[in-house]
Amino acid sequence: MSTALMLAVSAALVGASGNVFNDLADLEVDRVNKPWRPLPSGEIEEGEALAACLALALAGVLAGGLVSTLNLLIAASACALLFAYSWCLKRKGFAGNVAIALLSALNIVYGGVAGPEPVASLLPAAYAFLVILARELVKGLEDVAGDAAAGIKTVAVRYGPGAALKAGSAAAAALVALSPLPYAALGYSARYLLVALLGVDLPLVLSIYLLWRGALSAWSATRIMKVPLLMGLVAFFVG
Repeated sequence: MSTALMLAVSAALVGASGNVFNDLADLEVDRVNKPWRPLPSGEIEEGEALAACLALALAGVLAGGLVSTLNLLIAASACALLFAYSWCLKRKGFAGNVAIALLSALNIVYGGVAGPEPVASLLPAAYAFLVILARELVKGLEDVAGDAAAGIKTVAVRYGPGAALKAGSAAAAALVALSPLPYAALGYSARYLLVALLGVDLPLVLSIYLLWRGALSAWSATRIMKVPLLMGLVAFFVG
């Protein structure tokens, strides 16, 4: 099996483990809101789900270890962060936002450290971190009342929608400021700059601007903000 495929399998196993653990952590809520799902319906026992969760995590970490010790450590760290997110961080607002953004960035670093120039993965990872952080902060605007009732202390719930929008705008602005750096200082081609400006900066700036004007819903904005994540990877690839 190639290194790339091994890392893809490892990441999939770790992600699956995190999904199972998330369902376990949300079991009581799902008994009320989604009683038809496998765990609350009794189709799958809690013990079986926990065993599957641990087996998937172990397999994912060991698969990473077959590539390198550093990949093993990153996979183990991702498992720990996924479990911490499901257990408590997702109800802590900003800490949960940072956890999700960090996990997204780790996906890029995970592959990068197995390549010939590991440091080269840090800048795309920073892109991913800032895009996801901005999106997560804006996503908190979608259901402020529902999150407050459920005890989920998003930035929008704790400090108000205006604070969440300001924080999301700040993360987006940081990425826009960062985007010319590869072209200006690291020798990336004009193709990179073109894709970054049109595919990353423009959708981000437009969605944030329309949110401030009240011309776009948070739900729509978070969907638009998926575009910069994909196009950021394209920009680095073509540049």
